[in-house]
Amino acid sequence: MESSTSPYLLDISHNEIYQLIYETSLDLCRTVNLDGKILLCNDAYAKNLGYELDEIIGKSIFDHVSEDSFDDLKNTFERWQNTGKITNIEIWLKRKDGSKFPVLLNTNNLYDNTGKLVGSNTNLRDISEIKEIRKEVDKLRTKRLAIIGTLSSRIAHDLRNPLAIIRTSIQLLESFEDPTINKYYEIFQKIENAAMRISHQVDDVMDYVKPKPLHLGQHSLQSIIINVVHKIPHRENVEIVTPKNDIVVTCDDEKIEIVLINLILNAIQVMEYDGTIKIRITDDDPNVIVEIKDSGPGIPDKFKDMIFEPLFTTRQIGTGLGLPSCKTIVEKHGGSISFTSALGNGTTFFISLPKK
Repeated sequence: MESSTSPYLLDISHNEIYQLIYETSLDLCRTVNLDGKILLCNDAYAKNLGYELDEIIGKSIFDHVSEDSFDDLKNTFERWQNTGKITNIEIWLKRKDGSKFPVLLNTNNLYDNTGKLVGSNTNLRDISEIKEIRKEVDKLRTKRLAIIGTLSSRIAHDLRNPLAIIRTSIQLLESFEDPTINKYYEIFQKIENAAMRISHQVDDVMDYVKPKPLHLGQHSLQSIIINVVHKIPHRENVEIVTPKNDIVVTCDDEKIEIVLINLILNAIQVMEYDGTIKIRITDDDPNVIVEIKDSGPGIPDKFKDMIFEPLFTTRQIGTGLGLPSCKTIVEKHGGSISFTSALGNGTTFFISLPKK
């Protein structure tokens, strides 16, 4: 078999090529032994950190990491020891003068001529400019949301009163025991559901653009869930299974109701008003986990990273602010919200809240 090596490189060995790439790379490169001691680095590594080469060789990788990223690097190093590879981990390095800068870290195993593992080669890419660009994008996004918020607040204020009148009037008509009125019950239900949907969207906007401070107290999660289920319009083909157990937590019950209403209404809509929603409460001391599982179609992978993004929605109706509002509310309580989803197997949201 003929060699695939270019004839123009016959006088240069592969090792020399790799060494040339290593030494002239604009990225920061270092070679580390199994204990995390630096055996070799390129000029870019030394210059970016503000050291001479002889000041770096023999030092620990932990000597060059920012205090804020020390634990992250420690966990990354342990992961490399277990897996042999690290890809795109963001950490902050510390220069000799004390200043810090962010890098993306990638690591691969290094073997000697006998195939024995002797350490790793690490590539660190300075992402300071990317961070600055992200800041500018975030500023523009914040400015845009502020403008949208001001306009939305005015519209929401104008819509709330007529919506309240519509819903109150429909409820009044439904309370009459008059056959001539009762025959329109299904129409009244549609009007009430439509009014509630609009009201819910208005609340989404207001909760996102003008969040109110939390009013914390001791509340029963089971009671909050039951109240929420009673507020949601009845759907014959939708079954909502509520938990039998209960845990008392310190929270703003009205805000947690908003979160649960959002998640349950979303579930009903993605199930196309036909399916089962199961709600569970699990003790995860010192936290409590509330699970909302639906029997819907699941979330496509391409959308999973975007569902908590403001204004993102896959539906023709909706503001795209419901889930971001849920995330904000839960995080204000010191908790977190996450989900798992598989196509054809539904979606489960997990709300973790501290008990106290």
